[in-house]
Amino acid sequence: MRYEEYVRMQVELLQKSGIIDKNKIPDLELYMDQVESFFNGQLNDITDETNKWHVTKTMISNYAKYSIIPRSGGKKYSKDHLLMLTMVLYLKGIFKIDDIEYLMKPLVKNYSSEFDDKINPETLYATACAANEKFIEEFSSSINADMLAIKKLIEDTDIADDERAEVLILILSLAMKADMEKLLAMKLLNAYFVEPAKEKKKKTKKVKDAGKSSSKKSKNISDEVLEMEV
Repeated sequence: MRYEEYVRMQVELLQKSGIIDKNKIPDLELYMDQVESFFNGQLNDITDETNKWHVTKTMISNYAKYSIIPRSGGKKYSKDHLLMLTMVLYLKGIFKIDDIEYLMKPLVKNYSSEFDDKINPETLYATACAANEKFIEEFSSSINADMLAIKKLIEDTDIADDERAEVLILILSLAMKADMEKLLAMKLLNAYFVEPAKEKKKKTKKVKDAGKSSSKKSKNISDEVLEMEV
């Protein structure tokens, strides 16, 4: 099979099942076993043996423990839990778990708050999916354009008609695009989540240190007064 045919076949599969469809996420409460089965069934459609994702009970429990997703209500997980877990699975593709904590903790805190205006996880995920619709629709034509451009660029070189060289160039091109998108995502994470969180922590520490210093000073004054009275 020529690589162009193989690429088009894979692109078609990715267009059909490359993203977990928001409409497939059940609008009912599931036990841990059911959550695990649901996601692993979905992930089977969008991964292969070389890039296999798995969801385990331990993974879900740890995400809840570290406030990456909300804790379950009793032993069941709602649609909101599933939506946030879906977000985490995509974020895992480019971020370390510590970075994902910075992204998800504000959402989890909002979800658990009795006072803040609620941010609907379904709105967040559905909007992200909608933002990708045009990309998915144009994915095939974009890849075809890349393959044609590569053929044209190498037609007068010593690697013309070398299929493995063409595939390597296409892989490099895809990796470069993915790397640019990853770098942008990381810069956004750092600017709007990591640095503000660190700054907030630093200010909180200063306030606490100032309080301790003030308390210590008051104690010293009190000691001096006691000595004077004696």
